[in-house]
Amino acid sequence: MAKSTLLSFILLLSSCASFDKTNILPGQSVIGLGFSFTVPTQKSWFAVEYGTSHRIKLSQLNNQDSFSILVSINRGPYQGMYKNVARHLQSIKINQQKKLKQPGFIEYVHQEWVASKYGDLCIMYTFSGEDWNGRNSEGPAIVDAIGLSCPHPKLRNILISIDLSRRSETGAEKVDLTAYAEALFASFEYTNLD
Repeated sequence: MAKSTLLSFILLLSSCASFDKTNILPGQSVIGLGFSFTVPTQKSWFAVEYGTSHRIKLSQLNNQDSFSILVSINRGPYQGMYKNVARHLQSIKINQQKKLKQPGFIEYVHQEWVASKYGDLCIMYTFSGEDWNGRNSEGPAIVDAIGLSCPHPKLRNILISIDLSRRSETGAEKVDLTAYAEALFASFEYTNLD
């Protein structure tokens, strides 16, 4: 047991040593605390936050848009993990309503639903709207996002939230995030921490 743990630790350190946080290529594995995933799209990504907290944030800047992936690990509810999917769905709805009522953001649509193909207690959500905050260009940025929230299957009372979002200029070409989001969610692998 000790040998396999030491070997895993050495392999993890060696993979981190050669990991280029400024050029994460499509199909490349990104390793987090208790999970790993592969980045979607045909262009490379860079890490905004990596290995410094309970979250990983990756970005991809393009001519008229930018993509971001935010993966965060959070403790579940104080009384223990959700007993049924309806409780988790209600919690996500409340959280999304708070998030979308930020000053400077005008919501177009939002929706939350049970995503049992990813797990018994998993919830997917999507939203889009205009963001007028911090703009150098005239008019708002258009924001589209798809997210998934699931209990970590190997860690007690831990939730993993995965958000894929796109900010674009108002005249930018429309992009359907669904295929990228499905590739991202399907690539997730969960590990234990011991």
